[in-house]
Amino acid sequence: MGTWNGILIAESLRDPTLINGMAVSRAHITQPVQDSYHSDSPIRWHLYWVSLTEGEIGQLQSQLEHGWYAHFWNQDQILVLYKDKLFKMNKRSKSTWKPAIEHGLGMGIPKEQLDFPTDDSAGNLS
Repeated sequence: MGTWNGILIAESLRDPTLINGMAVSRAHITQPVQDSYHSDSPIRWHLYWVSLTEGEIGQLQSQLEHGWYAHFWNQDQILVLYKDKLFKMNKRSKSTWKPAIEHGLGMGIPKEQLDFPTDDSAGNLS
């Protein structure tokens, strides 16, 4: 079914060394961010832009920590992967994003982190 591009945050994985076996095109370490859901003190996030098959994405799901997600995209679709659920959305129809956003909000993920960028931006990388 082809390759999907995606963004993984190493801190979202039970075993972040899994990223070593992936095709990584870019990496970014954030400045310390306050993320009260995951830590009482500021932490740095390690973001990786990866390319995976849909099968590899499915295997990744069991490695996600509760309260995190990963997302992947191709030309027309976005896959949002939570530990307990997978959402397939139309990239250009934000109305199809609502269930994935509501699921993330229900897990305590801030709304501004549920924007699912499908390019190199990944929001504010400060």
